[in-house]
This record gives sequence, C-alpha cells and structure tokens, in this order.
Amino acid sequence: MLNGLWVLLPSVLAGFTQTVTGFGGGIVVMLFFPLFLSVTGATSLNCFMLIWINLVQCWKYRRYIHWKELLLPCGIYLLVSAGAIYLSTLVDVASMKAWLGLFLVAAAIYFIFFSERIHLRINLATTVLCVTLSGLADGFFGIGGPPMVLYFMALYGEEKARYLGNIQAFFCVTGLYNLMVRAVNGLITGQTLLLAIPGIIGLLLGKALGGPLISRIDGAVFRRVVYFFLAVAGLIIFFTNL
Repeated sequence: MLNGLWVLLPSVLAGFTQTVTGFGGGIVVMLFFPLFLSVTGATSLNCFMLIWINLVQCWKYRRYIHWKELLLPCGIYLLVSAGAIYLSTLVDVASMKAWLGLFLVAAAIYFIFFSERIHLRINLATTVLCVTLSGLADGFFGIGGPPMVLYFMALYGEEKARYLGNIQAFFCVTGLYNLMVRAVNGLITGQTLLLAIPGIIGLLLGKALGGPLISRIDGAVFRRVVYFFLAVAGLIIFFTNL
C-alpha cells in the first residue's frame, strides 16, 4: 500500500510534466522509484507506465505526425537501446548517471542562450548522435527523452503541435520496443504490473491538469519552457547521483 502511494504521487507530477513539455515524465518518477526499487526494477516500471500516456498523447496529435521522418531515428534507436538494456543488467549504471545530468545542463544552456545565433542542423550526423544518446540513456536509466527534445525542437521549433505529435510518436514506437525487450529479459515482473496501476492513474490525473495549460502557451514561450525544464532535469539528475 505504501509503495503504491509512492508510485501514485510522483506519477501525477510526471503526467503533468509530460503533457506540458512533451518529455520529462520518466525523469520525475525516476527520482522516487529507486528509493524503494532496484534501478532495473524502477526503470522497468517507468517504461511500462509511460507508454500509456505516450499512446494517449500520440492519438491526440495524430494529424501532425510525419511517420516517414521517424523511420531513421526509430531504426537507430532500436539497435542502440537493445544493447544498452542488456548491458544494464551487467554493469553499475548508477555511477554513470551524473554525467548524463551534466550533458543535459550544458545542452539546455546552449539552446536557451545561443540557439538564436547558432542553430543545430538536422542531418545524418546530428540524427545519429541524438538518437544514440537517447537509446543509451533510455536503456540504462529509463530517461532517454532529453536528447530527442534537442532533435525535435531543432526540427520543428515553435510549432507546438508538430513537436508534441512527433516526439510522442517516437516515444510510442521506442517505448513499446523497450517494453518488449525488457519482458524478454525477464525485467517485467508481477510487482511491476501491480505498481503500474496507481502509476497509470497518477499519469492520467497529471495529464488532465496539464492539458488546459498547453493551449495557452505560445510557441516562443513554449520553446523556453521546454529548455528550462531540460536544465532543471539535468541539475536534478546530477546532484542526486554525485
């Protein structure tokens, strides 16, 4: 019962964050789940829960999704993530998490202060870099969204609907694949399924709270909000893993 409450409360905040910014739900819950679960158990629960809100958001923005543009990122991700999930069962992933936080802070500072003068060009090299980082971070830590935020924000800029639709579609494809790989590796347990119930309820409550807010934010402000949260997420990840 107590663990169920620990899952429910952070999940409300995670659902709100994911709805407003298009990512971050996994970061929020991963601050709490490892307090009472192993890293691999917490990551599996995170993966199983978030796929549901990704599916809901993907359906909502389905008119703005460009599936052809997602083929290459998804293909690269599937290869990288599978290897990372397997390796996560063999190495101490917690010791590497602080470096991910530093990367996110640096990336957010760059995009907040310098993106108007220096633009990230979307080509094969940047696509491979962003997707590889995402696959590694998701496979090891269950928080692969931030690198793809950089990618999709560079691709769609202040077009909120296109950004939200395509990043959620990417998360749906990759999340379902991650879920399958974790299940094959025996990481989806009965405890995962049981704790996912209050988690999904919390995510949907958070989504209901965040939905009205997103329609009131214009494109320029939305872009700043996303990058600001990216910086906050990086700081949280770094200082909680020193």
